[in-house]
Amino acid sequence: MFDFLFKSPAWQLMAQSDWMTRLILLSLFAASVVCIAIIVFKFKTLRKQKLELKNILKDLKNIKNFEELIQIGQKYKNTISGNFLEYNLRDLKQILEKRSEETFNVVDQGIHSQDLEYLELAADQHIDQFMIESETYLPILGTSAAASPLVGLFGTVWGLIHAFVNISQEKSADIAVVAPGIAEALTTTLAGLIVAIPAMIAFNYFSNELRKQEQQLSHLTDRYLSIVKQTYSK
Repeated sequence: MFDFLFKSPAWQLMAQSDWMTRLILLSLFAASVVCIAIIVFKFKTLRKQKLELKNILKDLKNIKNFEELIQIGQKYKNTISGNFLEYNLRDLKQILEKRSEETFNVVDQGIHSQDLEYLELAADQHIDQFMIESETYLPILGTSAAASPLVGLFGTVWGLIHAFVNISQEKSADIAVVAPGIAEALTTTLAGLIVAIPAMIAFNYFSNELRKQEQQLSHLTDRYLSIVKQTYSK
């Protein structure tokens, strides 16, 4: 079944390469497998988060009071956007409980301006936490994109040195002697680029998507704070 692979020129080059070249190619192959797994995982995850944020922002545009905000939180429970809203509502609940110890009628008394500042600061911290969690594994893509060409270049330099050693041993610079060694050396550069190019494209795409989701969370926060101000602000 795999005769076409094992009889291919590329496989023959790897078969006759030295241990260092094989180690480099094996490392780049492992990096490519990891990068592909991360790309597939992050694409599905960010696509799901994008849809959830789109839906919750659409619902938030139509709410008119705090009770409807609570209902939306329940509707999107156990989702990224729903958890974000839940964290903010939890902060609000803590403030209201604190005020309830000072006044027996929280709704009439309202909450102070410094409480609103605290809620805004807490929401920003929740956004930062969301970004940290969403950026998981992205550094691996960025590192792979940056390091893989260098690893491939190292393999190329090593292969060229190996090729020149063979030339000196053969005492001939004939193309038949030079070509296999050079081709073997360039194989590592090609492998490095094969890993780096998709990793760089994916890294930039995911980073851009996360920036968009960060803006959506900021819009969600603004809408949430607007409802809170209408309901509880003095």
